[in-house]
Amino acid sequence: MMIIQKRAGFDGALILTPKAESLDMANAASFREQYASLIEGSTGPVTVDCSYLEFIDSSGVGAFLHANKLLPDDRRPIHLTGVGGKVLTLLELMHVHRSFHILPRE
Repeated sequence: MMIIQKRAGFDGALILTPKAESLDMANAASFREQYASLIEGSTGPVTVDCSYLEFIDSSGVGAFLHANKLLPDDRRPIHLTGVGGKVLTLLELMHVHRSFHILPRE
């Protein structure tokens, strides 16, 4: 089961932090279930803090894309922060990196 930490940003943003090293077929469905209700109850932009993620597969990418679709057009795209090298590489290889506002790890 994926654990998501939720907090509010200074601008009213909903910040979701998956507390796992990977977002893959084993936990992407749990991640989707948890964030869906959190996003539904939010009114501002949504940020996913990817600081803990070291690996993502196509199921994880699908979960990010699904989260993006849950938002109305005026609140898109979802922001992905703390994105590590392997995660960023897969997003680019799958040509979906332009669907999000991405801030890589420093």
